[in-house]
Amino acid sequence: MSELHQGLPAHGLEHAPYAGGVPTAQADFKTCAGDFVVEEVLGFEPSGDGEHLFLLLQTDDHNTRYTVKCLARLFGVSQRQVSYSGLKDRRGLTSQWFSIHLPGKDPQPDQQQLAAQGIRLLRFGRHHRKLRIGTHKSNRFFIRLRNARNPEDLQSRAAAVAASGVPNYFGPQRFGHHGANIDEALAYAGEGKLPEDRAQRSRVLTTLRSWLFNGELGQRVRAGTWQAWQPGDPIMLDGNQSYFHEAAWSTTLQARYNGGDIHLGGYLAGAESAGVPPSILALFKLANMKVDVRALRLLPHNLVLGSDTLGETLEFELPKGAFATTVLRELVKLKDLSILRAK
Repeated sequence: MSELHQGLPAHGLEHAPYAGGVPTAQADFKTCAGDFVVEEVLGFEPSGDGEHLFLLLQTDDHNTRYTVKCLARLFGVSQRQVSYSGLKDRRGLTSQWFSIHLPGKDPQPDQQQLAAQGIRLLRFGRHHRKLRIGTHKSNRFFIRLRNARNPEDLQSRAAAVAASGVPNYFGPQRFGHHGANIDEALAYAGEGKLPEDRAQRSRVLTTLRSWLFNGELGQRVRAGTWQAWQPGDPIMLDGNQSYFHEAAWSTTLQARYNGGDIHLGGYLAGAESAGVPPSILALFKLANMKVDVRALRLLPHNLVLGSDTLGETLEFELPKGAFATTVLRELVKLKDLSILRAK
């Protein structure tokens, strides 16, 4: 499968180029769960009635799928009746919305039962529709970096990132531990088949096109064109998936780009894409995957760099589908201590 790696990152972001060069600041990351806090912003309020029970839950050391299993067991339903909007990291303090389809039933969530599973109930209410993937608006992050070295570089980079953004790479979470998801996906491409299990099938397909996108974006970062419009580039509106095309770039578009109202877009490969390795394209055709669009630039909103008695702090908000690790890699070299805690 070596020919498939040509010009592409070997494992997720491992060899992806930096927009601002390799950071010289260093810090300890995720020393404890409270050093990485994620709050899912739903963007609307549950209506108060309907067949779906909405729960805002806070977890530590649980990933989204494990929480789904816990909820299904506690409410006596199948896992298919439990829905969520986005996948969240296991290592950190995460607040996330879930919905449970409970037609004809009105159970009150038991805080003690949830707490026994390591789940804290923050809010709940009924709604007339279930949560679907990508329903939420954004995610807020609070991050503490301990034992920072060369914090001056962190400060200058934070100012640059707040103004200009970072390349919108898919984060390493998408590719599994040491890129295991890429290895799995390429193995299926080599065999010319897709997994029968739906979740595994989805993982293989999303891994492959995320990997291809990172490779294309990395080439533009290396060439210095990731923030320069090229003929055929879609132009995306900030905060949603809407996009349009223009025959030429203009001063008006540049002003909107500088203000963060629009972003240049890149294509997520599908069954009709050109330039995709044939074995991967065959899988996309099997799945009838449609071409999609993703912003090339990730612009954190309300980015604030501060400090407390425990270290440097970062706060910012990202749109759904974006990765905090993608922002952090442009700011500081991290030593992830959650990996050591897991051993």
